[in-house]
Amino acid sequence: MRFIVAIGAFVLAAVLLGTGFTQKIFFSGPEFAALSETVDSQAAYTVINGDVLNSNPGLQTVTVSGSEVGFIGYGRTADVLAWLQGSDYTTITYDTKTNVLGSQLVVSAPAATEGDTGASGSPAQGPTVPAANSIVNPAGSDLWLGERVGQNDVSLPMNADASMSVIIASDGVANAPAKVSVSWPIPNQTPFANVFIIAGGIFLVAGLLLLMWALTKLKNQNGPKRRGRVTRMPRAPKPQKLSQRGGSSSRILPPVKGRRALQNRAALLAIPLGLTFALGLASCASPYQTGQGEMTPTPTSTAPAGEDAPLPDVSEAQLTRILARVSEAVASADKDLDPAVAATRLVGPALEIRAANYTMRAADSNVAALPVIPASPVTFVMPQATTSWPRYVTAVIQDPTDTTIPTTGLVLVQQSPRENYHVEYALVLEPKAVVPEIAPATAGSAEVAADSKLLLLQPNQLAAAYGDILMKGDGSAYAGLFDGAADSLRAQIGLPYKDAKRAAIGDKASIEFTQVPGSGIPISLATNDSGAIVTVSLNENETVRPTEAGAIVNAEGQTKVLAGISTSGSGIESTYGIQLSFYVPPLGSTEKIRLLGFSQGLIAARGL
Repeated sequence: MRFIVAIGAFVLAAVLLGTGFTQKIFFSGPEFAALSETVDSQAAYTVINGDVLNSNPGLQTVTVSGSEVGFIGYGRTADVLAWLQGSDYTTITYDTKTNVLGSQLVVSAPAATEGDTGASGSPAQGPTVPAANSIVNPAGSDLWLGERVGQNDVSLPMNADASMSVIIASDGVANAPAKVSVSWPIPNQTPFANVFIIAGGIFLVAGLLLLMWALTKLKNQNGPKRRGRVTRMPRAPKPQKLSQRGGSSSRILPPVKGRRALQNRAALLAIPLGLTFALGLASCASPYQTGQGEMTPTPTSTAPAGEDAPLPDVSEAQLTRILARVSEAVASADKDLDPAVAATRLVGPALEIRAANYTMRAADSNVAALPVIPASPVTFVMPQATTSWPRYVTAVIQDPTDTTIPTTGLVLVQQSPRENYHVEYALVLEPKAVVPEIAPATAGSAEVAADSKLLLLQPNQLAAAYGDILMKGDGSAYAGLFDGAADSLRAQIGLPYKDAKRAAIGDKASIEFTQVPGSGIPISLATNDSGAIVTVSLNENETVRPTEAGAIVNAEGQTKVLAGISTSGSGIESTYGIQLSFYVPPLGSTEKIRLLGFSQGLIAARGL
C-alpha cells in the first residue's frame, strides 16, 4: 500500500510540474507592454502627459536614449507646464485606434511687450511670458516628484496619475533625447504556474519520503529468521469450488469492506483528482492572455467637493527631499564659511544672519557657529494651497533624541517655477509654543493677504507693533494685544534689557535704539479657526556715541569682530536682525497674539 501511495505522489508531482513548466515556457507571454517613439524635433524638452502615461493600466516606466546625458522627471502637469513657460517643447501623443505614439511640437507664445496691440488697437491679451529663462536645466528642480539623470539609456519607474506629466531633457541646451519609450508591466498571464511548480515539488519530496518509508518497512518485515527446530506449517484449507449453473461464468465476489478498501480507493482516486485540479486551475487564464486586459477600477467617491480647489504646493515626500537638499547645502556652507553656497538655499533674513556669522568666524575662531538646519524628523508641515507663484511652506523639525539641536521652524519660499525653494526664515520655537489646528498637509492652507483686516492685527503691521513693545514694554499701545506669559524674547532684548544697557554705558557716551523693517516679507498662512501663522522680520539698530569731546567708544564682542575696529571717536552702530513667528487670532477673538518662535543675531556693524 505504501508503494502505491508513493507512486501516486510521484505521478501527481509529474502532472503538477509538467503543467507549471509548460505554462512558464509556452504560455507566459511578454512581461511588459511597451510603446516607443522617435522624436525628430529640435526642441530641448519633451513632455508626456498623464493621458499617455495612463493609456495602459499599471505602473509606468519611461526610458529615453539618443543623447549623452538624459534627464527624466515627473510632477503635476500644471507645474511641468509652468516650468516650460517661455520654451518650445515636444509633446508625445497617443493614438488609441492604432495604439502607437506620435509627437508634436508646441511653440511657446511670444512675450508680450508694451507696443503689442490687438486688432482693435487695444493691448494684446494673454499671459506675459518671460523673454528668456536663466535656468534651462530641469535637473534638481524642487517641482519634481521624482527624477533621474544618467548617460545614454535612462529609465525612471513611476506611479503617475492622470494629473501628472513627464518632462524629458538632456541639459536644457542640447536637443532632448530622441528615443522615448513607455512601458507597463503586464499582469502574470499564468498566475498558477508557480503554484503548480511548488506543489509539484512538495509532492515529489513527499513521494520520496513515502518510498523510503516503504522500503524501510519492507526491509524490517524480511528481518531475522526464526532459529531452532523447524516445524511443519499447517496446511491451508482447500478453496471451495465454485458452483456452476448451466455455464462456466464465475460467481462475482462482493466488494471488500473496511479500512483497507477505503485506502485502496483513495490511492486510486488521487491521480484523477490531481489531474482534474491541475486542469481546472490551468483553465483560469489571465484576461491579458485573451486580449481583454482591462483593470476594473475600485469604486471611489465622485463628489465634486474640492475638485477645483488648489492643491498644496508640495507633498510631504517632496518637502522631505527639499529639506534634505537645504540641510546639505547649508551644512556645506557652514563648513567652508561660504555665503555664496548658503545663498543657493537661503534668502532674506535667514541668509543675512548666516553670512554675518561666516564673516565673524573667519575673523575670529572663538565666535560660535549658528545652529545647524536639520533635515528631519519633520513634525509639522503647513504648505500653501496654490497654483501660482510665489509659493510658501512652513515646516518644523524636532528630534526628541538629540537635545543639542533646538526645535527649528523654517519658512520656505519659491519665487518662480524655475527657482528652488529658499529658506527665508529660520527660527527656534518657544518651548511652550501652542500651535492652533491647521488644514492637513494633503489639503494645504490658504495665504492671508499682508493687509488683511480679518485678523486681530494686519500682518504688515505685526513687526512694528511687536517692536514697539520691545522698546516701551507694557507702556506700548500694542501691549494688550500680545500674550507675554510665554515670551522669552522680551526678557532678552526687551525694555529691561535696554534700560540696563543705558545705565551701564556711563556719562561719557549715549546709546540709542531704533527699529526699521527687516528684509523679509510678511508670510501668512491661515489656520482652521480663521486665524493665521504670520512670520515677519525686524531690524533693530543699536548706536553708541561719545558725549564728550575727545572721548572714544570701545567696540566689544561680535560688534568688534564684524566692524573690524576696536574704537571709534564718532560712534559705532550695530544692527541686529530679528525673525519672528506669531499666531494671530481672527478679528473679534478673545485670544491674544502669541509668539511661537524667534531668532535674532548681529547682521551688520560699522563705525560712524
